[in-house]
Amino acid sequence: MTRVAVTLVVVVLTFAGTIVGNDNHFPFAPFQMFSIADNPNEPIMVLRTDGIDATGARIELDERNAGVRRAEIEAQIDRFKADPSLLRSVQDAYAVRNPGKPPLVEVDIVEVQHHLRNAQPTGVITEVVLARWKP
Repeated sequence: MTRVAVTLVVVVLTFAGTIVGNDNHFPFAPFQMFSIADNPNEPIMVLRTDGIDATGARIELDERNAGVRRAEIEAQIDRFKADPSLLRSVQDAYAVRNPGKPPLVEVDIVEVQHHLRNAQPTGVITEVVLARWKP
C-alpha cells in the first residue's frame, strides 16, 4: 500500500511539474533549458581568456597554464567587466605556474562569436574584448 501511495505522489508531482514547473522543480519538472533551440542565424558565443607577455606573444590562458577554467570566468564576467583589475589574479596565477617565462603585461577576456547561417558555420568569426587589464 505504501508503494502505491508513493508512486501516486510521484506521478502527481511529475504531472504538475510538467504543466507549471520550471528548472527549480527538478526532478518533478523538465529542464527547460534543454527544451528550446537557439536561433539558427545567431552567432555562438565562446569566452576566451588571453594574456600578452612581455615579448608581445598572445597566449590563451586556461586551467593548465593559469589555473583558471573558462566556466569560472563565465560565471563572473559581469564582475570582470565592471572591474577589470580583478584580472590581476589571473596574471598572478600565470606567473606562479610559469616561472622563467616572460611576465604577462595584459590580460583580456575575449568573446569569440562564430557566425551561423541556417545553423551552419559561415566561417566568419568576430572577436570582442569584454574586459582588459594592464598593470
